[in-house]
Amino acid sequence: MNTEIHFSHFSLLVMISINNNMGTLIVTNLNISNMRIEAQIVLSICVGYAMLMLCRTVVGVAGPAMLIDPELSLDTASFGAILGWGTAGNLIGKLTNGIVADRLGGSKVFLAAIGIAAVSTFIFGTLSTDTAFFALYFITIFAKSAGWPSMANMIRASFLPNKHGRVWGFIATSSRISSVATTLLLSSLLLVMSWRGLFFIAAGIALLCVLILPKFINKVNSNSELNVDNLIDGVSEGPHFPPHPLTNIDTFNAIIYFIKSRRFWLISLGVSSLAVLFEFQVFIPIYLSETFDLAPAQAGIASSAFPFGCLIAVFIGGFVFDKLSKKNVIYVLGATLVVATLCLFSLQFLGTTEWNAQTELILTICLIFIFGFAISPAYYIPMSVFSISFGGRHCGLLVGLIDALAYVGAMTFDFIGGAVANKEGGWQDFISILIVTSVIAAVTMIVFLYFEYKNQDQDKKVLA
Repeated sequence: MNTEIHFSHFSLLVMISINNNMGTLIVTNLNISNMRIEAQIVLSICVGYAMLMLCRTVVGVAGPAMLIDPELSLDTASFGAILGWGTAGNLIGKLTNGIVADRLGGSKVFLAAIGIAAVSTFIFGTLSTDTAFFALYFITIFAKSAGWPSMANMIRASFLPNKHGRVWGFIATSSRISSVATTLLLSSLLLVMSWRGLFFIAAGIALLCVLILPKFINKVNSNSELNVDNLIDGVSEGPHFPPHPLTNIDTFNAIIYFIKSRRFWLISLGVSSLAVLFEFQVFIPIYLSETFDLAPAQAGIASSAFPFGCLIAVFIGGFVFDKLSKKNVIYVLGATLVVATLCLFSLQFLGTTEWNAQTELILTICLIFIFGFAISPAYYIPMSVFSISFGGRHCGLLVGLIDALAYVGAMTFDFIGGAVANKEGGWQDFISILIVTSVIAAVTMIVFLYFEYKNQDQDKKVLA
């Protein structure tokens, strides 16, 4: 009898052990599968967004060559107007594409955006009139504006919240790598071809990627990481996500919820100011060309210092952000924005003193690098992480609203900044505008991060 009991206990223990081992094996296989799918999703998003950046960057790189093309009637003011109409496309796109991405799905909108941007970039290269440039660049940047809201949806659908900072950091790093690479590539090509050829090459590469990416982007909907609990009973005790206040709220009421939040307005003002600072990037080739009498290709290559600084910053920032407490984030990002303001003061100082031309050019490039490094983490990471945590299933809408408000400021700056720079000695006044904007950005972002620190548990509460 005792032997039978011991044997039964032994059999039961063996069965439990086998079941546990099988469960562990299944979980391990799922984790490996999820990691592979996650890697493919992230890399596909990075490549796709690189194509959107390529279609945007080509205008800035080609700018100095377009200004000296005798077939065109462009000056710095009209070039600023082209950028302004592009920013208007961004503004309209942010108001609409976020809602579209939330309803149709991030992957579909993302692929459509790349295709439209590629076609409009190709057509841009065939044009010669200001009005046509305005219209096609509007369409190009309208399409590009769908990138961030659609990516927010894909990331929300595919990754756990504790990975959002790292994923956004990786994607932001990739966007900066693509910005550096495309700036250098297009500037180098400008040495051997006309500015029109740059648009044709950029469009061709983007169209090729549109044909390849669907195979990998479609894995967004099949990633099982967020559904592991449904596959293995007993492995986890509950869902990964706490109830979100906007889970069962429609679009209109979500907007009302957003605009009642002071954090929404603070991040919007902060990102608006930072967006103006980022618009300096598309003016940099012309700024260097006119200030130091550089050839268009040389100015384009030198201007890569800005996206290279951004690249280094976001590569570090994405991993550091997840590890910092919200209190320490205030100090770190606040300090970087103070550094950005000091860089602008230094650029203005260089323009008012007599230096050796070569020395001044080197110092200017170094300051542009540091400036790009200093503003990038505050521009990319807090808004992206906040949009997912605060916006929930309406994160695409929230990203769109914040970006739309940001591009109101950027669009205004494009028109005004181009007109100011077109005057005699106008670049000094241009930088003065950036200095004031940088101070506003620093103060606003520090206050926003302070409220994030004070209200870090607020997003977990159920909407009353």
